[in-house]
Amino acid sequence: MPKVNLFKSFEKPVGPRKKPKRKKVKFRKMAFKLTDMQYRALEVYCRRYNTTPIRFLKNFVNNQVDRYKQELPPPSFVTENQLELFGEE
Repeated sequence: MPKVNLFKSFEKPVGPRKKPKRKKVKFRKMAFKLTDMQYRALEVYCRRYNTTPIRFLKNFVNNQVDRYKQELPPPSFVTENQLELFGEE
């Protein structure tokens, strides 16, 4: 008669790990008006470069806003308590 391990049958099966939930991205609505000539120029540009007006405007805004993001200071490789033996005076 074969041996059967009874305790193994009561263990919970181990499945694949779940992915962590993504952080929700906040979106804000924005509205503005264009003149007929501005809208036509936007349509012509979008047709020529095979894009959509929304994609073009988002890309343009992102390029402009990137210039004004806060830059982090460069990391310091010297600790505060490091001894200077041959400091320049």
